[in-house]
Amino acid sequence: MPHIPFASSVELLQVFITQRAAIVERVDQLLNCQKKPMEYQQDVLLLDQLFKDCFYAFPGITHEQARLRNQLEIAHWASGFKPRTNPGNDIIDAVQLMVRGFHFWRQTRWPGQKGRVRYAHTLFTVYLVRCLALLNMRLWDAGTSGVSDRLAQVQGVLDQLWRSSPADQPVLVRDVRWLFPVAMSPTTDDLTGYFDIAAKIAETFSAEGQLETQKAAVQTGGGHLRSQLYHLSKQQGVPLDDHSLVLTTRVSNALDISLLMEGLVTLLQAYDGAIQRNDAQQRLTLAAAICEGLSPDPELFVNRLDLLGPYTMIEHLFITVDDAGHASYTPMGQRHLQLLHNYKELVVRLASALHEDCQHNRPQAGSYSPYGALYGFSSNLLELIAFKTLQLDAATHLSLEDVFAAGAADKVAWVNGWRNLPHIKPEVVKQFEYPAQFAEDIHARVERALQQRVSATEASTVHTGRMFITSEGQVSVGSQAVDIAELSSHYVVSSDPQLVAANKAEPKDQEDLLYCRLEGEFLVSYPTPHGWAAITKDMLTEVVGNGHEVKLPAMPTAAQEVVALMCPELIAVER
Repeated sequence: MPHIPFASSVELLQVFITQRAAIVERVDQLLNCQKKPMEYQQDVLLLDQLFKDCFYAFPGITHEQARLRNQLEIAHWASGFKPRTNPGNDIIDAVQLMVRGFHFWRQTRWPGQKGRVRYAHTLFTVYLVRCLALLNMRLWDAGTSGVSDRLAQVQGVLDQLWRSSPADQPVLVRDVRWLFPVAMSPTTDDLTGYFDIAAKIAETFSAEGQLETQKAAVQTGGGHLRSQLYHLSKQQGVPLDDHSLVLTTRVSNALDISLLMEGLVTLLQAYDGAIQRNDAQQRLTLAAAICEGLSPDPELFVNRLDLLGPYTMIEHLFITVDDAGHASYTPMGQRHLQLLHNYKELVVRLASALHEDCQHNRPQAGSYSPYGALYGFSSNLLELIAFKTLQLDAATHLSLEDVFAAGAADKVAWVNGWRNLPHIKPEVVKQFEYPAQFAEDIHARVERALQQRVSATEASTVHTGRMFITSEGQVSVGSQAVDIAELSSHYVVSSDPQLVAANKAEPKDQEDLLYCRLEGEFLVSYPTPHGWAAITKDMLTEVVGNGHEVKLPAMPTAAQEVVALMCPELIAVER
């Protein structure tokens, strides 16, 4: 990984801001290309080079400063955040917005210099915000001391950026701590970095710094999962609580659910403190953010805490197997278990207060609620706000943080306006209109889950089954011998043709199986003589979640130890 001199990077960004007018003039020359062929207007690699030349080939930029070109990206990818090569899977990118701007102008009309300069300022802003998001991720390269000072320097550059901006430019984000989820927006093959950054924030940030950073993570992460839920619900034509939808979202979001749970611990601790101090305003603010975090799956986060643990566990990150075949928790896994313990204690104890406070955030007719924000990742929100500047009537006083604060009808219009552009088909605009009913339904689910937790009795609590690790058909439970049904092969997948032929597993391509393993979709996975096998997490909801006792299939001793660590509260061992 390249060494990024932090102070030099800050200084360079300050130079860019000082030379903003001249750089924007050079960007405007790039935008004045209506007579160039379409191939030129769509050549992302060439345009990326030319756009960055506007910054790094500028007179006055030293050789050492020019060498920093692309280094923030390279360091970010090398630290475990290299994005998968999927279309649009990137942090907000000025060149991609430039190409989209060219398309917009071809569909409507090419602007004169005034319109081009306005958009050139937006692209300048977007590039600086991207650099700041990446610079955030380098706070710890020089060690853990001085992290707060370095973060303050990044905030200082962001403040300087907005002071230099013309009045017709949007303030994309006000607090640099909201750029952490932006920097970690792209999907990656390696999930280690997300947990490393979370641990560093917990270890080195002040209490206030942790709170605002995790508040941003919880609100943007909850919104991402809600948007996914909305899309799948519409695509499949099923209600939000449809069983297949619950299974899909739980099994495919181990990383998101795990990080959301960690962020909620920080918010719940602060919420508890606000209650103790009688700080009514802070209490309501935090309750709103917490409920947004619970909202993607309130049943899981509030009432099925027995299942939450296994769903948040990621086998290859949290558990290791030594050369002797014995499994144990990694330091990352031990930390995760402590967070789970803290979360369960906090959410049970604070459920009554949360139920009382969440009613203050109930979506109102004709008004805006963050429960209705639709987007892919937080980086996409910045793109939507920035791209809207192609129209002169774009609102400039609202930023990323405002997406996650309730508002009046004008905020509904702001959100609807992101995609209400003349080159977008009306049916597409309609598809992404603010979904008022969805927002109401999502909030109602949170209220119901909290009410259920508050009024829960032993008789009303759902019994959770156990998983038995045994090689015999009879297991002993207490003093009574009972027959325990074997886990259906429906919940076992394998690339081993012999296991499949013996009806002991469903077939699954090995490359796909190993990919799903890295995504945390399995309770346990292990090599077999002719491939791999795994038990899917669907059985958590459908089997033990419904109170059924079940015997796990025969598996190697190491795999038995792994599954016992993955869900220790649900495992029973043959006596």
